[in-house]
Amino acid sequence: MAAPTKKPKNNRLGSAPQATPLNTVGNNTSKPSNSELVPLNFKVDAEFKRDIKSFAASHDMSMVDVIKMAFEEYKKTKGSN
Repeated sequence: MAAPTKKPKNNRLGSAPQATPLNTVGNNTSKPSNSELVPLNFKVDAEFKRDIKSFAASHDMSMVDVIKMAFEEYKKTKGSN
């Protein structure tokens, strides 16, 4: 039985790769300003979305503006507590 041969060392590998910073969700170290837009994700049924979109378009508003105004009116009637 033959003995295993040693592989020669290869000194031509070059330098190790440099570490790059990761952009992960856990790196949230600052809060967005009050005027900065942030996502608000939720699902609604198709008819409700179509209704809001139609209302917004007919009143030359964005869907976000419709929801903001509706929420402000809701807070007035229900109280902000």
